[in-house]
Amino acid sequence: EEDVVKSKKTFRSQAVVNQNAETELMLEGDDDAVSLLQEKEIDNLAGPVVLSTPAQLIAPVVVAKGTLSITTTEIYFEVDEDDQAFKKIDPKVLAYTEGLHGKWMFSEIRAVFSRRYLLQNTALEVFMANRTSVMFNFPDQATVKKVVYSLPRVGVGTSYGLPQAR
Repeated sequence: EEDVVKSKKTFRSQAVVNQNAETELMLEGDDDAVSLLQEKEIDNLAGPVVLSTPAQLIAPVVVAKGTLSITTTEIYFEVDEDDQAFKKIDPKVLAYTEGLHGKWMFSEIRAVFSRRYLLQNTALEVFMANRTSVMFNFPDQATVKKVVYSLPRVGVGTSYGLPQAR
């Protein structure tokens, strides 16, 4: 399992190197290309991966296995499209499922709550500024703790009188 995490980190660092080569090629273009490049850099360069773990995205009617990666500023979820259970899901249902290849900025996160999934305390629900939420299930409680400590410190707002704590 550790080898898988190391290989993913290596893959991600190679992707950043490839992006830098692409950056140099695009800088030779016109001003529009440079502005597009700056927007792309803001979207894609999130820093090194702090934590990467197997997880399940819990959505209505769909439970999708994948990998949750946390950088210093964002959360990424990439669904495992090779999983047999994922292949069996009706594509019409998947069209309504958000976050299968999702990215959420820390600045958008308003609250994080622990949840139960299948009567186990192994899930987290993350609430966003746009009044949506996303729920992830993890293999065990130790993984949940690692994820929580990798996320930013958030509360449910000063209007509720709660401090910003984990």
